Amino acid sequence: MTAPDTASVDTVIIGGGVAALWTANVLKASGQSVAILTNSPLGEGQSLAAQGVIHGGMKYAVAGKLTDSSEALADMPTRWLAALRGEGPVDLTEAELLADHQILWSLPNVVSRVAGFFGSKAVRGRSGRIAKEDYPAVFDTEAYRGSLFRIEEPVVDPVSAIRELARGVSEETWLVEWGENVELETADNRISRIRIRNGDDSCSLTATNYLLAAGAGNGAILDQLSIDSPRMQRRPLHQLIIRRAGLPPFFSVCVGATPKPPVVVTTHIDSQGRPLWYVGGDIAEQAGVERSEAEQIEFGKKRFAEYLPWIDLSNADWFTHRVDRAEPLTGTGDRPAGAFCERAGNVLIAWPTKLALAPELADQVLRETSSSNGNAKIRLPLPRPTVGNAPWDLD
Repeated sequence: MTAPDTASVDTVIIGGGVAALWTANVLKASGQSVAILTNSPLGEGQSLAAQGVIHGGMKYAVAGKLTDSSEALADMPTRWLAALRGEGPVDLTEAELLADHQILWSLPNVVSRVAGFFGSKAVRGRSGRIAKEDYPAVFDTEAYRGSLFRIEEPVVDPVSAIRELARGVSEETWLVEWGENVELETADNRISRIRIRNGDDSCSLTATNYLLAAGAGNGAILDQLSIDSPRMQRRPLHQLIIRRAGLPPFFSVCVGATPKPPVVVTTHIDSQGRPLWYVGGDIAEQAGVERSEAEQIEFGKKRFAEYLPWIDLSNADWFTHRVDRAEPLTGTGDRPAGAFCERAGNVLIAWPTKLALAPELADQVLRETSSSNGNAKIRLPLPRPTVGNAPWDLD
């Protein structure tokens, strides 16, 4: 064990979401020594607010062509499913796979366009039309006039995924209070060391590399380091949550007349065993962000009454959740196509841009780092973090 007054690792990871934890598992499996520092429960914020969809890029391609975003995501379902089988450096065998695929459903006015796209050579093998006799419960009605397609994009439970990622690096993870028991010392746009004081105990933590994987928290650290590039942007969301006893499972992407899906729905169970639909897509984007909670709920009720009038949601509980997606700044304000990792001195600045891209981000970080301490174990005078709660279990 390293002496208590000093500790050194190959890579210090600042952050506690899916990007930080997935990367920590990969670096540890490669032989590196790592230390993960988080100032909040693991996954709290962006990671646990995700719907858990492991995108393969199909929803971005429905507009009519395979984009950079769709191609960057193409291998992610395979990577996550391997982890769920316990294959490779990340073990998610105890995480919950909510669905092994999603349903893509079209509104009646776009049936022919969608059918043509999914019959094209570009997506052959990545999707398939669903026969009417195989329609899931949500569409088991003559009232639906659109088309259904199966897309091979699984959905994982974010809480259990974070829990299992944390399990793999539990001895390397600590809870910090920046400015209270932990201080970042910097000079010349670099991190010199991390000073830790907890009661009578104190030590210095140093590393060859410092990975910023704290999502929105990266912004304040970049300011402290006076690093002007890359910079961070925030893209807010205003998600809907619909909770009602007896809701059927619904893992789906709706296709309308515009490039962005009007609604994306996943099904979850809250801590009291109640089923709920968690709703994203265009409904949660810019216009949704500008609505109040009451306005967003009213808008959602009208949309679902229009799209799925045969589903009785009259006795459902409706509420919303706001979250900021933190990403590298782009000239257009749009989401970057893939995972992002850039070096500035001894600091690596990283954003996965989507939960699904955590494996790609970890690969980038692994290429930028190496082992010199040989999985050296350290001890720090700090508590361990807990796993955070999903948006529907925050109250």
